[in-house]
Amino acid sequence: MADTNDIPPIPLPPQGSAVPPVEPPPATPPAAPAPPAPPVAPAQPVAPQPLPPAPGGYAAPASPYAAPQPYGAAPQQHAPQPYGAPGAYAVAPAGPAQGLSVASMVTGIASVVLSFVWLGFLPAVAAVILGHIAQRRQPYARAFWLTGLITGYIGLGIAVLGFFFLVIIGISGALNDY
Repeated sequence: MADTNDIPPIPLPPQGSAVPPVEPPPATPPAAPAPPAPPVAPAQPVAPQPLPPAPGGYAAPASPYAAPQPYGAAPQQHAPQPYGAPGAYAVAPAGPAQGLSVASMVTGIASVVLSFVWLGFLPAVAAVILGHIAQRRQPYARAFWLTGLITGYIGLGIAVLGFFFLVIIGISGALNDY
């Protein structure tokens, strides 16, 4: 950090000198108004002229998003790219298969829904097993297998709690009969 004593003082003009006044720029006379333009008659519609064909017989359609061209200038036309040339449109490669991960997710969601009607234990076990297999084989499909694992474990938890609930009800009912 700089010390404030290191800053040099600002020089001031001597006491008796005066700054000469600045003269304003000379005023220019106002310009005369232009005479009014004569009225223009409405023009008849003119059919657009077809564009000359581009090399190779390909005429690209005019794009509504293209930059406006000055009047009289022809729009740029591009020849089609030969097959396999760089810049040509190509189909994107398909992603790797995600069957195990999707199956884990679907069975996990089904296990949570079916656990409320006492049928969710088997789909929950399937979701957990499929989710762990997919975790090793399909690490790129993390969202699917993680959803399957989470919902599968939730379905297992609901099924186990339901089983304990039935056991407690059965035991209390058996004790009340005596």
